[in-house]
Amino acid sequence: MAVSHLFQDEDSIQVVTPDVQAVLDKEMTKLMEAESKFQSLSPADKFKADTWFANYHTFEDIRAWYKDLTEKYPDLITFIPSIGKTYEGNDIFAIKVTSGKDRFTKPQIWYHSGDHAREWIGPATVQYFIHQLVTGYGADKTSTSILDRVELIVVPLMNVDGYKYTWKGQRLWRKNRKPNKGDFFGSIGVDLNRNWPSHWGEGGSSSLPYSDVYMGPSPASENEVQALMKFFMNANHTRLVAGIDFHAFSQLILRPYGESCTYPLNLLALLKKAGDGMAAVIREQSGKKYISEKTIELYKATGAASDWFYDEDVFKWLPDRRLYAYTIELRPAADETWGNDGFILPPEQIVPTGKEIFEALKFYTDFVLANPIVVA
Repeated sequence: MAVSHLFQDEDSIQVVTPDVQAVLDKEMTKLMEAESKFQSLSPADKFKADTWFANYHTFEDIRAWYKDLTEKYPDLITFIPSIGKTYEGNDIFAIKVTSGKDRFTKPQIWYHSGDHAREWIGPATVQYFIHQLVTGYGADKTSTSILDRVELIVVPLMNVDGYKYTWKGQRLWRKNRKPNKGDFFGSIGVDLNRNWPSHWGEGGSSSLPYSDVYMGPSPASENEVQALMKFFMNANHTRLVAGIDFHAFSQLILRPYGESCTYPLNLLALLKKAGDGMAAVIREQSGKKYISEKTIELYKATGAASDWFYDEDVFKWLPDRRLYAYTIELRPAADETWGNDGFILPPEQIVPTGKEIFEALKFYTDFVLANPIVVA
């Protein structure tokens, strides 16, 4: 499916992927072969690290993998079967990860991924760094230090309905799967990362239901957003100091806001320093260039999760602080290997992506604990 003409300015068109369907077909063929081999393995062999991180996995297998990990490390992981249901009735599960040291008093950091169904590398990256932390606890000094000092609150895959749909042949699906009532075209889905109640509908989204960036009929109209907001603002989560939402692609570390609002310079400096620091760590670890910037410096985008983490709803709930809040866009970069295939990142990139992000999160943890954003 090559694009060769758009309106009248043909000279300005650049074909980056001559045949998108060929790329999808190639990936699906490899995926089905790998999935067939995976399902033939014994339960014990399925979840071995070398096997697991060699490929992407279905939602059912991801859930089973986290349950298995919890059984292996019950002192470190708490598995929460459901924090809410999707439109299609699927449970959105969550985990909490920490050691027993100061369990009920230590700061908390939030991570979630899978807002956009096609961005498979997000959930895979979360799996990788959670695995590294719990398997390294007690043996690796840094993993031990992180889990002794913080509790991680993690929603590994937010858009369950959409993710499952991408495994049924519509690989590039982005939104959730709720039909849009009254839409003439019978369109389906809301962009979950334009539906959060932070400057909702103020630009960088669409009011047209068939759009890939459809913001929904109202702020937080979607089951998935409602479930994550309720879980985020749980009475047991008042020690939250930071949050990251993982996406793909472009290799970006984006901080608030996605529109032109301003905030105090001292807070701006801290957010920038943390973002720049993560980018520098990644560059040192893998050589990959991640750009650290405010979202609005890239494009306008309102109703995003990371803006909500930082914005007024959370601030009213936790009035003594602002949270370190970021959207991280993972591999690939458009001008690097695999860039032209965009969301179809080969599974061989799971571990390298996971490694660079794990290093960045080590820095992130140290930085946010040492530099709380205190509001007097």
